[in-house]
Amino acid sequence: MIAEYLQFLSQAVNTVNQGNIIALVALFLVLALGELGIPFPFVLQGVLFFIGYQISQGSVQFIPLVVILLLGRQFGSAFVYWMARFSGNSFIGWFEKRFRLVRNELDKLKSRLHSRAPLAIAVGRLTPGLLVPTSLASGAIALRYEYFALGVVLSTVIWDGTFIVSGFLIGNGVQYLSPTVARWLIPLGFVIVICLTWAGSRFLSRRKSALP
Repeated sequence: MIAEYLQFLSQAVNTVNQGNIIALVALFLVLALGELGIPFPFVLQGVLFFIGYQISQGSVQFIPLVVILLLGRQFGSAFVYWMARFSGNSFIGWFEKRFRLVRNELDKLKSRLHSRAPLAIAVGRLTPGLLVPTSLASGAIALRYEYFALGVVLSTVIWDGTFIVSGFLIGNGVQYLSPTVARWLIPLGFVIVICLTWAGSRFLSRRKSALP
C-alpha cells in the first residue's frame, strides 16, 4: 500500500514537472477546490512532500510549481471572498447549511479580522476547519482584498512550505543511507510531518479559542 502510494506521488510530481498541461490544471483545481471546502486528504500534502524530495534530488523545476501553488490557492480563496462580499447572506447561508463550523465561527472571525489582518487571515486559514470561514468572514466585512491576499500568501508559505522543506530535508538525508533504509524513511518522514502539522494545527485551534 505504501509502495503504491509513493509510486503514485512520484508519477504525479514527474508529470507536473514535465509541464503536462493536464497535470498542471489538475493540481490547480485540487488547490482551488480545497479553498471551497472540498478536501483531498493526504493527496496534496503527499505531492508537496514529494516535490520537496524531488527538489533535493535536483529533478524538479521549483519556480513553476510555486506559481501554481500560489495561483490555485489565490483563485479559490478569492472566489469565496468576492462571493461573500457581493452576494452577502445568500452565499454565506448556503455554506452555513453545509458546514456547521461556518455558522459557529463566522461572527467570532469577523470581530478578529478587523484588527489583526493579514496575520489573522493566515492564522485562521491554518486553524483546522477555518479555511473557508476565514474567506467568508473576510468578504462579509469587506476587508481590504490586498490584506486578505497577503494572508493567503502567508498561510501558503507556512503550510505548503512545511511539507516541501520536510521532503527536501529527508531527501538530502536519504542520499547517505542504504536503499533499504531510505525506502522506509521516506514514508515514515511523511507520517511524522503529518502528525507534527496536525499537532500544530490543534495548538492554533486552542489558542484561537482562548482569544477574546
